[in-house]
Amino acid sequence: MDPAAQRALDARLAQIKQAAYTNPTSPAGQVRPGHTEIFVHLTDHTLATGNGVLRAEGIGPLLADQLTELVGHAPYVVKPVIDLNDAVSADAYEIPTRIRERVRLTYPVELFPYGTRETHHTIDLDHIQPYNPYGPAGQTNTHNLAPLSRYAHRVKTHAPGWNVRRVDTKTLEWTTPHGFTFQVNPTGTHRLPGFTTDS
Repeated sequence: MDPAAQRALDARLAQIKQAAYTNPTSPAGQVRPGHTEIFVHLTDHTLATGNGVLRAEGIGPLLADQLTELVGHAPYVVKPVIDLNDAVSADAYEIPTRIRERVRLTYPVELFPYGTRETHHTIDLDHIQPYNPYGPAGQTNTHNLAPLSRYAHRVKTHAPGWNVRRVDTKTLEWTTPHGFTFQVNPTGTHRLPGFTTDS
């Protein structure tokens, strides 16, 4: 690709990205109901030109022209790829959608020992290190949030003797009031050997 074509491609990609962030509405001004999500993997060149091969999750490889048949001609929302390795934060207790979505995609099931609650858009997201309104900026971030059912969230917050700490970016270590220790990550709950007595 010559320099002029590369600049044109970069300009087109910048337009697409700008539109994705600034125009998440239909022509009528209403946000399109999110009944169906299609995750499509494609190159920058295919996105900018509309020609090439792409892969739709759950369907497989398609030509870019076939995507129009799949999506139809109704308004749709294009969202940039989310890199789940990026640490994203907010300077408020409330959790914005961009952070909530990353946590939901990283953890498909709640991170309480033997939890079975699927992570959805309205599940509680717990601040592992409690939020301090007088504390530093960025306390609400993807590394300090864990999806918990309402019951598990209340146990962690109000029941005496429960302790939790982050082991790595995907694993929490829980200690129960009886001294049992569990590590919970997207692969499930793993009881650690040994017994601790904190009383």
